[in-house]
Amino acid sequence: MTKKVFPDLSNDETGEQHSLWSTLGQLEREQPSDRLRQQFYARLHDESKPRLITRLGNWLGLASGTGWVTATACLLAGVVSGLVWTGDSGSDRLAVLEQNVSQLNRSLILDRLENQQPGKRLMGVLGAAESGLDDAQVTERLLTVATTDRVDSIRSAAVEALGRRLASAEVAAPLMQQLENADAPLVQFALVDLVLRHGTPAQIDALRQLAEQKRLFPDLNQHVLNTLKRNSV
Repeated sequence: MTKKVFPDLSNDETGEQHSLWSTLGQLEREQPSDRLRQQFYARLHDESKPRLITRLGNWLGLASGTGWVTATACLLAGVVSGLVWTGDSGSDRLAVLEQNVSQLNRSLILDRLENQQPGKRLMGVLGAAESGLDDAQVTERLLTVATTDRVDSIRSAAVEALGRRLASAEVAAPLMQQLENADAPLVQFALVDLVLRHGTPAQIDALRQLAEQKRLFPDLNQHVLNTLKRNSV
C-alpha cells in the first residue's frame, strides 16, 4: 500500500495567504444574543437549586436514614388504613388502625427529636408534649434534648414537655442536677417552673434551699421565694 504523505504547508505560505490568516485573526468573535444569555443563566439557576424530592425530604425532616423509615411507615399506614376501611368495619379493625396511627406518630416524634435541624427537633418536642405518649424511648430522648441540646429554647421546651415525668427517678435526677448548674436563665426558669408545678415535697424543698442560698440566677431567687410564700398561705 502506498503511504500518503501530506505536504507541510507551514513553510509554504504565500504573502497573500499570510495576509488572509492575519485578517481572520483580527475579526471579532460572534457574541451570544441577550435572549440566549438569559436562557443560559436561567438554566444555570434551576440546576443549582435542590431537586423537589430533596426539598420535600428536608421539609419533612427526612434527611437522615431513619427519616426515610418514617416515610415508609407513613405509606404502609396509609395502605393498611385503606384496607381496613374497605373491608368490614368493627371494633377490632378500628383498634388495629388506632395502634398503627399511634406507632406512626411515635416513629415521627423519635425521628424529629434526633434531627439535625433545630426546627425539626422543636417539632419533635412539641409533638411529644401534645401526644402524651407514656413511652420510655420518647422520654429518654426528650431528656437528652433537655440536658444537652445546643439551643436554649429547645432545651427549655423539652423540660416543659417532660411535665409529670418528674416523678420518675430516672428523669428527676438529671433535671435536678441541671437546675443547680444551668448555664442559661431560660433553661433554669423552665426547670424552676417544672419543679414548682410537678415537684415532690423533697424537690420543692431543694429548690427553696437553692433560692435562699442565692444559687439561682438573680431574678429567679426571689421568684421562687415569692411563689412558695404565696402557695403556703
